[in-house]
Amino acid sequence: MKKIINLILGSGLLLLLVTGCSKDEIKYNTSVVRNNSLQLNGQPFKTNVGISTLCLFVYNDNGDYFGNYSSLYRFALDNGKYTFMASDIPAQMVTSPVNLKDLVVPQLVSADQKVNLSAATSYNSPFADTLKMNILTRTGTLRLKAKDIVADPSYSIIKTTVFVKRTGYKAFDESFIQGDMYVFKSKKTTSGGVNYLDDFIVFQTDDAANNVRVKIEFMDANSVVVKTKEFAGTFPILPNGVTNVDFNLNDPDTPIIKDYVVTINGVIATK
Repeated sequence: MKKIINLILGSGLLLLLVTGCSKDEIKYNTSVVRNNSLQLNGQPFKTNVGISTLCLFVYNDNGDYFGNYSSLYRFALDNGKYTFMASDIPAQMVTSPVNLKDLVVPQLVSADQKVNLSAATSYNSPFADTLKMNILTRTGTLRLKAKDIVADPSYSIIKTTVFVKRTGYKAFDESFIQGDMYVFKSKKTTSGGVNYLDDFIVFQTDDAANNVRVKIEFMDANSVVVKTKEFAGTFPILPNGVTNVDFNLNDPDTPIIKDYVVTINGVIATK
């Protein structure tokens, strides 16, 4: 009986020692990400308490996807080298757990989605320094606004096509994929074009070679094209900016629209 009791006590002591060693091993093989400082276009950004937005993406040193975390809470990672990336709209930016080098956010044909991502930032254990990331908007808005006060009853649908030079954004190195594509929207009008207004969210252009151009097709109720107009010039798109174009839709005999005013972030631009 005494031998049995000693055996039980010995097994219990061994279990405690193993458990203690395991805890120590976990303790020394992991580090806690405690502090982060996030910005959105240079302004402080913090997810509100109670919102479960997981705005931090973590990748292994080789770029493989590791996990998705909230910026509100501490979390532990195995000791090592990682790459972090942040977004205020994570579900729209990272839709699948691919390697960071393969992550491309496309230009949507619907032209209705911002692209907000920070630079990919290296962060290594023991994670003592504050993780600092600035989420940047990589897109801008082209706003087309008609000034007409006289309606044109010859059409009832306005189809606007915007031709762009950038088809995607590569998160790994903050570069854009160059290529020709177009985005478009169709709007019904019961006012013959009066009060027409439409927004197109597209990638920033950065230089004149990437500026966007615009074509408008006027259609009847059966989607038959009645007439077509194009703008004489092209338009720059600033990151997180608005390029506003005021023009007349219904000026007669003007297949090329030359008379328009461009305002970029509230400042009138020269042609």
